[in-house]
Amino acid sequence: MDLIYRYVDVSKPFDQVQLKIGCPIVGLRLRLRIDRSNSLVESSSGVGPLSPGASAAISSLGALQPDLYTKREAPLVIELEGAGPSLGRIHLRLKYDFDRSDLEVHLIEAHDLAGYEAGGFNDPYVRVTLLPEVDTRVRQTPVHRNEANPFFDQHFKFPVSHDELSDKTLLLQVFDYDRFSRNEVMGSAKVPLSRVEVAGGAEVWAELSRERRPPEELQELLLSLSYLPSAERLTVVVLKARNLLPPQEGKDALDVYVKVYLLVNGKRVKKKKTNRKEINNPVWNEALSFSLPSANLQEASIE
Repeated sequence: MDLIYRYVDVSKPFDQVQLKIGCPIVGLRLRLRIDRSNSLVESSSGVGPLSPGASAAISSLGALQPDLYTKREAPLVIELEGAGPSLGRIHLRLKYDFDRSDLEVHLIEAHDLAGYEAGGFNDPYVRVTLLPEVDTRVRQTPVHRNEANPFFDQHFKFPVSHDELSDKTLLLQVFDYDRFSRNEVMGSAKVPLSRVEVAGGAEVWAELSRERRPPEELQELLLSLSYLPSAERLTVVVLKARNLLPPQEGKDALDVYVKVYLLVNGKRVKKKKTNRKEINNPVWNEALSFSLPSANLQEASIE
């Protein structure tokens, strides 16, 4: 809807007349024009001249609104302990609802998430847990694909009494979504609620630390196998590897490829290999096909 207002201040020259609007107008477009012949504000919608009270209200729209300038507390910044590298930062607001006895968590965003090649994230999502746990419900955000600065804007609630808050810790775990294998927690941050005044609302920035993994989980290779009987063809799809060990000091840079051997009765009969990658979390998605008679299928294996 378009409204046209005409206003004039006869106490000023025409070129100094100004109309100030001091309140937000949502979903409404205004077209304003100055008319020296009438000192009333009129609308093109057919509504007649406004009453003196309404005109006075409009003339005061430019007044300051003190509530908009209320000073807020500085956000709490939780930094990493130790000298480990940061995987990024996560931004949230906390508030306690005394009427419902709920801790309200507004998970806003994450900034500067490390890329997957650097041991960070590719398709991140966040799981939020209150420790010690108050229930078995899983609270997490949707997956944000290929996003280093995801905007979550998700709200979560935890039923907990206010007296228990000082003994609780909010755990934020950032996972990397993987449709081929298990989702892996890459980084995390802990917010001790004893450090946060949540009664009136608090803003928090927390740095994400790298999640430590056992040595046996460091290196993984993901493959897919299929056999087409009509064509007597075995297909090996080399999908990806992750957490490969970096080269030792003084050695050449990473130069990674996968070589696949077809064995029949324990003997290597054919071999193929993928292209080379120079990262420790390479993705190939390459299909390697081998001709294999169905009569030899039971005795065949790959290496």
